[in-house]
Amino acid sequence: MAFAAPSIPDLLVILGSCAIVAMLLQRIRLAVIPGFLLTGALVGPHAFGFVSSPERLDEISHLAIVLLMFGIGLQLHIDALRHRLIRMLMSGVLSCALSVVLAIPFAVAFGLSLPAAVAVSMAFALSSTAVVLRLMTQRRELESARGRSSLAILVVQDLLVLAMLASIPALAKWAGGAGIDAADEGTIWQGIGGWQRFFLDQSLRLGGVVVLVSAFRVIAPRVLAEALRGRSLEVLTITALAAAFAFAGAVEALGFSLEMGAFLAGFLLAGTPFRDHLAAQLRPMRDVLIAVFFTTVGMQLDPEAIGASLGVIILATALLVLVKTVAVSSACWLCGSRGGDAVATGLVLSQAGEFSLVFLGLAGSAGVLGAHETTIAIAVVVLSLVVTPGLVTAGPVVARRLHAVRGAPWFRADDARGDDESVSVQPHVVIAGFGIVGRCLAENLEAQGHRCVIVELNHVTVQNELAKGRQIVFGDIADEDILDRVGVEDAHAVVLAIPDVDAVLRACRQIRRRRSDIKLLARSTLVSRALKIENAGADVVAVDELACADAMLGLALQRIPAPVSGVPTLEVLDHRAEVDAGVSNPVDLSEPPTTQPLPATRCDQDPSSDERSGHGPDRRSPGERGGEPQAHPSEPNRKPSRAACS
Repeated sequence: MAFAAPSIPDLLVILGSCAIVAMLLQRIRLAVIPGFLLTGALVGPHAFGFVSSPERLDEISHLAIVLLMFGIGLQLHIDALRHRLIRMLMSGVLSCALSVVLAIPFAVAFGLSLPAAVAVSMAFALSSTAVVLRLMTQRRELESARGRSSLAILVVQDLLVLAMLASIPALAKWAGGAGIDAADEGTIWQGIGGWQRFFLDQSLRLGGVVVLVSAFRVIAPRVLAEALRGRSLEVLTITALAAAFAFAGAVEALGFSLEMGAFLAGFLLAGTPFRDHLAAQLRPMRDVLIAVFFTTVGMQLDPEAIGASLGVIILATALLVLVKTVAVSSACWLCGSRGGDAVATGLVLSQAGEFSLVFLGLAGSAGVLGAHETTIAIAVVVLSLVVTPGLVTAGPVVARRLHAVRGAPWFRADDARGDDESVSVQPHVVIAGFGIVGRCLAENLEAQGHRCVIVELNHVTVQNELAKGRQIVFGDIADEDILDRVGVEDAHAVVLAIPDVDAVLRACRQIRRRRSDIKLLARSTLVSRALKIENAGADVVAVDELACADAMLGLALQRIPAPVSGVPTLEVLDHRAEVDAGVSNPVDLSEPPTTQPLPATRCDQDPSSDERSGHGPDRRSPGERGGEPQAHPSEPNRKPSRAACS
């Protein structure tokens, strides 16, 4: 099929409409994705007709699903899944099977033929990964027991989509429809000359995927490390995307789907230190494409047909929510979840999803479903997505009330802990930057019993510290996803031990937006920048210049004899130096320095580590820094906090 370039006016209408609807829904605290679906119904060809050719946006919608699968892969790691992989597969497969079996009688009761009922039941068995992950992330519940169970089932469902899509030709033949041409079925169904050849073809393709996976695991981390050699995070992100799409394209060439290839690429990259940074960088682009995807899906809705069958749609949606809640809850309970968590997971996953829409569209094209049946089924999917936020909100309430109900006796009940690699919700200290300053802070705080979580942009340091068992994350502390990853909501304090002033300012503003009560300590290399950092939200700013002055003054007072009459004292000399530096209110240095020597520590990192790190010192000239002038005595009569390196 020839590629149809998306129309710029159509894209402008979609993005503009999505922006307006998203702002309105945020005002009334409702989820935005159902709003995108309703927006598509209004601007599509069946209503106002602002977008007359939604098929031109199919490629963008496809890209949205590919990025979604890539992001799901990044969420997983084999080391974290190994101890619960069997239970994860069992709960996912069992929930889908129960949903299909329970839904088929209701679908037949609504007047569908048996092949159509099977197709609709299979489509409705799939939940919405995009909506559920977004809502659970916003509510900080992804690391709860129901969050882990929901993610596990969603991953298995997304993998089962491939088998479901492969069954459409058989359903079409059963229904007596035209089916799909052999050219459109993909290479997986071509040239099957008996079972032996079929198994041979599949074995060769699976063998090819194994070779690709092995090569990608070896080559990709080295390529990404080389991309980061120039300390450019943009180059790292572009290289990772290029590698992922190349891998996904190779998997597609072997007869599998591009979505499967993207999922595998994300899953393999999840084993690298770059996973959290890549997830944070891709999230905005993925969210934009997901908005376009759901809007184009909404364009398939025909308001007249929906109005004529509104009662049927509401009843079918209620039955869908009920059936899926029972099926998913039963599967989770049978696989060891407590009663409250099982029912809460069932409520969270009680909707149909984005792959349901893809499946229904292909089933309609193959003749399994009629046009009216497809429209009604899509409307049920949309309505189930609209009510999902309320069901997710009800989940914690149900979990608390049914918490005493134990899981199936043949499984040990789930505990409340997150994955092994996840940051614990116990109070801790977040330290950004692991150069000499950050390392000294971490080791001294840990010696006093504090638990520290590190954020660092030097991937070599991250790999070395991970090998030692330290909790350290690669990424930018100003990224919202990184703040979630290190558990800033439960932290005692955040220490910004990075010398990059711009990064410190961004991080201060982002952290203050998240938590106004957290203790925020920052570092500044210059006195002139410290006031800006305090204004950005830092409680305390340790200035390298003043800390060095304190230390040197202490050494000088110990070694220099008392001043001779007529010679300016150290206080006067320091006063002049501070006025020259632009601080109008000088600090009284006549008192003995309060600096105490650091306790013995293992701060033996190579002094060049700060320079190697992405958080290294700012060596740009004033012109390169935007021509920012140095502080002047006319600035407000205010000075930053004096702080020593302790």
